[in-house]
Amino acid sequence: METARRKFETSLMDSKYLMAWLMVALLWTPLFAAPKRIPHSRKASNGEPFRSFRMLDDKLTLLAHQQEALNAAFNPLQVGSQSEAANSGGRTMASRNMKSTAAGIVLIAGELERLYQRRHEPFGGQMFRALRIRAEEVQRGVSAVAKAQTRSAAESAANSLDKGIVSLVVQFQAASGGYGAARCSPGAWTCCEPKRSKDLLQSEQVACMWGCVKMAQTCTGFLGPRIRRP
Repeated sequence: METARRKFETSLMDSKYLMAWLMVALLWTPLFAAPKRIPHSRKASNGEPFRSFRMLDDKLTLLAHQQEALNAAFNPLQVGSQSEAANSGGRTMASRNMKSTAAGIVLIAGELERLYQRRHEPFGGQMFRALRIRAEEVQRGVSAVAKAQTRSAAESAANSLDKGIVSLVVQFQAASGGYGAARCSPGAWTCCEPKRSKDLLQSEQVACMWGCVKMAQTCTGFLGPRIRRP
């Protein structure tokens, strides 16, 4: 029993290291890729995908905090500190919150996938389909943690969930990387050009880099907003 407890505590420490990496990754995006405010448009799709990137960044940050709460709910109980029922209730609430946040990410990624399908920009559809699938994997991972009946099963599910969330963040950065650094001239289009397969990171399924093009037809990836003229 004592051996199992030590093993679980080690797992929690590993999760903390993963979460520390995750928080650094999330903070990296707003610091170095924070976009200029997109001019208001009556058509929300005119500002896409940058509008959705900001929402996704907020949800991924929230998801990281919620995972910390879920991991805390699995900490060994201190004698007399709280009941097993209360601890179980904390896990239920934390997992429910994570599922809700992951579902929101699935929804946003799915809307972007359909948007680029309607625009007949297949690379954009491919990019956001990959993001949606990663978010769905996180949903299933949260469910696996919530349904775990033993500490060892919970430990295994929590480790898998850690990896799933890191993969989701990496795929988000693969779609959004450098989008705020593209300082396009008025009238130009923002464009995410595909990375070559040999340049992909290990966890990236598909990736691109944001830049500028004068004509929409020259974008070989998928388009973002067009910069308004003064």
